[in-house]
Amino acid sequence: MKNNSNTPSQKNEPYNGQLKNMLDSAFEEDISEINELSEMDSPSAPKTARKPSAFHFVLGLIVIVLSAIGLVSSVTFVKHRIENIVDNTDQKNEFAKFIYPVVICDPPPFDQTAKLKNETLISAAVWDIILFEDKSKYDMDFDYIIVPQVDVEQHAAKLFGSGLSLTHTTIASVDVSFYYDEEIGSYRIPENPKYFTYSPYIEEISKVGESYTLTVGYVSPTPAWLTLTSDEAPKPEKYAEYVVQKRGESFTLVAIRNSDKVPVDGHDSGL
Repeated sequence: MKNNSNTPSQKNEPYNGQLKNMLDSAFEEDISEINELSEMDSPSAPKTARKPSAFHFVLGLIVIVLSAIGLVSSVTFVKHRIENIVDNTDQKNEFAKFIYPVVICDPPPFDQTAKLKNETLISAAVWDIILFEDKSKYDMDFDYIIVPQVDVEQHAAKLFGSGLSLTHTTIASVDVSFYYDEEIGSYRIPENPKYFTYSPYIEEISKVGESYTLTVGYVSPTPAWLTLTSDEAPKPEKYAEYVVQKRGESFTLVAIRNSDKVPVDGHDSGL
């Protein structure tokens, strides 16, 4: 007959296992708490300083270079602005462009546009068309453009103001001529004349209200616009004073006077 009763060691095995698990769990919790406390109590280790990378060095160098370029550009811009304010270069060129067609005609002094000769009004208007108008819009007749008389009247008004009374006629000279065709009411004008009597060089500008007095040097002979683009100051043959009135956004020539300014060669500057 078999004895089915368990021995004492076998009976105690479940209890021993439970006891072991309880002790292990307790020790694990204690150890975990001890580790947490030790981490809280111990001073944090100093972090190692990160060394700047090559990327940051290059980025900083680029910022420095761009800042230097910006500074140089700003200084140059301010310098040019100051220079223009001091010598009125832009304003002088603007006035020179405006009076250029009149200077080419070399008219005598006047104090009222009503006293200007008919030939002077037409010649100045035609030169204004030659210099500044879009000539491609006109019909061609060999080397001549066909310009309606109404365009000549408009350019005369641009220079001398409205209310002018023009008698359209041929303007003939030894160097260049403008032929009027009464049948078609138009002028035959050389497309690109090579002859220029004088070019304007403005040395001084004085302003009273909306009236400007220009000290204009007559430079001859020069290609068109040379006096407006050359770095070297030209030497005028004579001088005149042009009185220009600002009306809205445009200018009108109202008078030409003799000038007391003497050319460099010492000759009288009388017109």
